[in-house]
Amino acid sequence: MITCKNSDDARNYFAEKGLTYKDVSEGDIGVLFILLNKHVKRANKAGGMSTNTMRMSQKIKSKYNTNGIVKECYFFLNSHYFTQREAISFNSDGFIGFAGWADAGNKSPLMSAFVEWVDAISS
Repeated sequence: MITCKNSDDARNYFAEKGLTYKDVSEGDIGVLFILLNKHVKRANKAGGMSTNTMRMSQKIKSKYNTNGIVKECYFFLNSHYFTQREAISFNSDGFIGFAGWADAGNKSPLMSAFVEWVDAISS
């Protein structure tokens, strides 16, 4: 598994694996949510995030085509001092965003979960 230094690296990894939104099903979104939970919890325990109270929001805002392929999807983080900040977004224009509000330390577990997910769905 590679390590992404920034959001562009993560987006490029998705593309390099030959993936597009057409390859992402509703089930794949569920797997990504599980991996995000795992990586955020691990980062909190290790002190890798700015606060150890960050967690994935149970809210996922998503739209799918009739065949179950993602059109757009938004994952959110909560903490003791904010709710529903962007974690990862699959925007309707094809852009994948990674916590635009966050510094590298807070983005790291999100991108590592994303890379693990890309490896899983591209296999």
